[in-house]
Amino acid sequence: MAQGADNADVVVGMYTPMAADYERIWAPLLRAYGQRLLDGLPLSGATRVLDLGCGVGVLLPDIAARAPGALVVGVDLTEGMLRRAGPGATVAVMDCTRLGFAEGSFDAIVSSFVVFHLPDPLGALKGVRAILRPGGAFALSVWGQRWDFPAGDAWGPILDAHGAGEDFAAEGPPDGEETVNAPEKLAGVLEGAGFTDVRVEASAWEQPWDLTAALDYGERMGSSRRRLATLEPAARRAVVEEVRAAVVAMPADALVQRYEVVIGSGTAPG
Repeated sequence: MAQGADNADVVVGMYTPMAADYERIWAPLLRAYGQRLLDGLPLSGATRVLDLGCGVGVLLPDIAARAPGALVVGVDLTEGMLRRAGPGATVAVMDCTRLGFAEGSFDAIVSSFVVFHLPDPLGALKGVRAILRPGGAFALSVWGQRWDFPAGDAWGPILDAHGAGEDFAAEGPPDGEETVNAPEKLAGVLEGAGFTDVRVEASAWEQPWDLTAALDYGERMGSSRRRLATLEPAARRAVVEEVRAAVVAMPADALVQRYEVVIGSGTAPG
C-alpha cells in the first residue's frame, strides 16, 4: 500500500515498537471513549461499519455486538498494531489519507483518537465522507487543548539532564493536531469536509494512576519511551529512579492525568 501521509513513517515508527504495551496500558483506557462514540451511531441496522485507525482492534468486538450481522472492518497504518487484533477480525493496513474503498461503502464509520495524527484532517475527512453511503454517520474523538499530568511532565527535564536524544516524532513532519483540538475547530473541519448535522462537544478525561503504574506508563509509552531508548541501560535506570523520587515528592494529585477530549459527529448528505 502506498503511504500517502507525509508523516506516515513517523507514525509507524511511533506505534510499532510499543504495540504490545499500547494494548496493555493505553487501549483499555481509550475504549470507554470509543464506546461513547458508538452510542451515537445508528448501528443496529448497519450492514458495513468501519473503524478508521483501529489500532490493536479493541473496539471491533464492541462494534460487532452493536451491529449484529454487519461486516465490521478495521484499518490502521501500523501493521504491528493490527496483528494484535483478535482472532477473526477483518483488518487491513491502510493509510487514512488514501482509503481504498469505493464510494458509499459503509453505513457508519468511527475513529477514536486518530484524526489528529493526519497532516491534513480536512482532506482526509472528505475521503471519509465519500466512502459513507448517503445518510451514513461518522463519529470521532480527538485530544483537546488542556493537558495536565505533573507526574508525566517529570520525565522531560530528567531526560534532558542525562543527555537523552530528542523524540524523533517531534522532529518529523507535522500532524494535524492544531486544526482539530477544539470544538469549534473540529466542527469547522467536519463541515468543510461536507458533513451535515454536525455535533461537537468537549469532555473531561481524568485518569488516576498509582506510582508504579505511572512509571510503567512513562517507561513504555509516548515521548518518554522514545527518548529513554536513546540512552544506555544504566542511564535509563538512573532516569527512572530520579523520576520516581521526583514524583514521590509531588502532591498526591500529581498522579492524576487530566486531559480534554473533543468528540464530534456528522452525517453524509444524501
